[in-house]
Amino acid sequence: MHLLDRPVLKPDCRIAYGSDPAQFGDLWLPASALKEPPPLLVFFHGGWWKSAYDLGYAGYFCRALRQAGIAVWSVEYRRRGETGGGWPTTFQDAASGFDFAASLHNTYPLDLSRVVVAGHSAGGHLAFWIAGRQHLEPTSSIYLPRPQLPLRGAIGLAGAVDLRLTIELAGDGPFAHDRDEVFGLMGGSPTEHSDRYRNGNPGDLLPLACPQVLLQGTVDDQIPAAIPERWSSLADSCGSHATVYMLPGADHFDLVDPESPVWPQVMARCQQAFE
Repeated sequence: MHLLDRPVLKPDCRIAYGSDPAQFGDLWLPASALKEPPPLLVFFHGGWWKSAYDLGYAGYFCRALRQAGIAVWSVEYRRRGETGGGWPTTFQDAASGFDFAASLHNTYPLDLSRVVVAGHSAGGHLAFWIAGRQHLEPTSSIYLPRPQLPLRGAIGLAGAVDLRLTIELAGDGPFAHDRDEVFGLMGGSPTEHSDRYRNGNPGDLLPLACPQVLLQGTVDDQIPAAIPERWSSLADSCGSHATVYMLPGADHFDLVDPESPVWPQVMARCQQAFE
């Protein structure tokens, strides 16, 4: 059964980080936390930042990490459409949801010296943006003055990790819709909203605060396969280290599906990010 068709799993806790109905996160806490605080992965789901898609499908990914001894804070956020997302609210929620993880330590045993941020598909953009937001000016509408957790790494899972690259590589073929999705998030093109892209595009916020890992399937029909290598070159030129792993035969959802043939590789890279 395809990942999107499976029943939605229930997390250990659902916790609000704001007053809007879409401002909450699901916490997945390993049983081993009672003996030793586990590392924390902060996760952002995909769906092209649209209200039609939520964090439900990522429950299997989160449960698998929990079973491996990694706590997961899966952040929901306002998306384009009925939840009122887009510029700037999606970014504001991503920042607030990530920063809220620091307060989880007050109630739940977590090792906040080992924190990794990760995202699938469009969530990869938000994860990498979190890792670069220390470069935002206080005058930016998506700047939040809260202290950030120190990051061990940022992981892109079939991630649209850079908006400009996503637009450039969209072309006129099967990925052409990617361009429109980015324009929908940002309210237009880089020419129309240059300031928004300077503040909201991870590539404009290099070097990021931590090393990056990008995993990409070779038969992904949502994200151009060239994005990871292009990001790696861009990051390296700015003094920010990125490692790319191309997974032969993997599609867009295989990277967050514990039943997929490539899952052992995905799990290994997630665990290594905490080292």
